[in-house]
Amino acid sequence: MARKRPIPTIFLSENTLSLEECTLLITLYDRYSELTSRRDYNSRPLLDHYTLRGVDSKSARWVHGITLRCQKKAKVHFRTAELFVESFFVACVFAGDSHILHADNERLENGEWVPNHTPQRDYTGIAYLNDNFAGGELVFPELNVAIAPKPGLLVGFPSNHDFVHAVPTVLSGKRYSLPVWFTLNSAKAMQV
Repeated sequence: MARKRPIPTIFLSENTLSLEECTLLITLYDRYSELTSRRDYNSRPLLDHYTLRGVDSKSARWVHGITLRCQKKAKVHFRTAELFVESFFVACVFAGDSHILHADNERLENGEWVPNHTPQRDYTGIAYLNDNFAGGELVFPELNVAIAPKPGLLVGFPSNHDFVHAVPTVLSGKRYSLPVWFTLNSAKAMQV
């Protein structure tokens, strides 16, 4: 009898980042985010590797190292032989902002799930940097799961429509995170 591969699940890894690392990532976002042209659903800046590398190459290498730590945890949890960092941002969701219900590598079109503009993303990781805000949980409505962000917490899940997720409105404060996307395709790996 052939052995079936286990069904992927959401994983939580506390203290993946230290409080000091979280604070430094927030500082980098606040210092450099206005230099980037990348924006989220709310038109907020997304501090990407290439922008950071252009203004602070030492910090860019350090942040990339953190994403590799996240990649190792995802690779173990999802039992993949190979897994590559596809991209990452340091992001901030401001009071009044939210993220709509979505999948990271698919979109709903005429009632069918089809590849979106980032079909190469196989797994998603989100490392949270702070918790001094209200609202803004990570919710998976179809799975009846809500995760409250806290500094150093890494949440990982497959990027497909089985893990549709959203961020309800941040009611007060700013919600900082480090989203990292992973791919099984080495040709789609981020170039550093």
